[in-house]
Amino acid sequence: MSRVLPDGEFLRFVKSRVRDARRSAARAVNRRISAYGFFLLCLGCASLKPEAFHGFQNSVSVARKGLETEMARNVAWTREADVQYLANRKDAPLSAYMVKEARGYEWSMDALPPHGDARQTLKTLEELNAAFGAYAALLADAAKGQIKDEADFDGRAASLNDSLRDLKEALAELKTSDKAPIAGVSAFAAGSLRLFVENRRAKDLEKAVRENQPLVQGYAAQCRSLILLVRSDLKAAYADQVEALHDKWDDKRSPGRITLTRSLFNLNEEYASAMEILQALDAAYTMLPGAHGDLAEGVAHSRKPRAALSALARSAEHVARLTQDLEKSR
Repeated sequence: MSRVLPDGEFLRFVKSRVRDARRSAARAVNRRISAYGFFLLCLGCASLKPEAFHGFQNSVSVARKGLETEMARNVAWTREADVQYLANRKDAPLSAYMVKEARGYEWSMDALPPHGDARQTLKTLEELNAAFGAYAALLADAAKGQIKDEADFDGRAASLNDSLRDLKEALAELKTSDKAPIAGVSAFAAGSLRLFVENRRAKDLEKAVRENQPLVQGYAAQCRSLILLVRSDLKAAYADQVEALHDKWDDKRSPGRITLTRSLFNLNEEYASAMEILQALDAAYTMLPGAHGDLAEGVAHSRKPRAALSALARSAEHVARLTQDLEKSR
């Protein structure tokens, strides 16, 4: 037998059922909103493939190691040419290359030997590569979602632009000759990439890549200029070393023609291999801007083939293989 509720209790019962119904409806709406929001988030990042950005970073790193190896070879060969020059010319101004004491830890020379300029160029190149490597790493980390804190992003972006500003001054001071004009480098555009870090919208990542295309173009042009410089320096250093071998060969008092012949063959093999590596490096840096552009195309059109990225990866692997083979043969 059912119980009749008093008016007050009945009213409370009705209100309670209404509240429960409203809460249930709200939960259902929230579930639909959450599901829709998740769908939109997935839709916005559906074309994002972080492995492409990681591959770009890896190719940049491999090319960087190859170029720095050849720059170091340039320093070594130019230094050996300086040694041959001083050793074989009786009137060589040896005293001009002696270190003069100065106050504290400072020192000076009347004249820096040519390999001093090559060493400074190598140092500047290492700084340039470090700065661009930081850009490639920042791009890859953002694409992989590994930057969670906007403050961390801001710090890395500011550090990158500081490095690029310092590099403009360092590059302007390099003594490079007309054979290899120094190219410029651009600033890093951080705005769109920061928005991507905050919101994970694919369109922001695409925009960030496109906005930084001038930076990549400037970096690639700079590296190609330095490759031309290294090629010219190695040619000159090779000629100097061959001339020194000829002088010793023609000197009837010089014993050890077997040693001289072996030195010439070794020199020829290293020179030929170095030229092959420089050619491969030039090809890699020629491809670099197109590969960077592929990153943006890949975000905008996920099914579009990334031919330039693939070509850069193959070229970088070729450089690495040639460099390793040459180092093993030494």
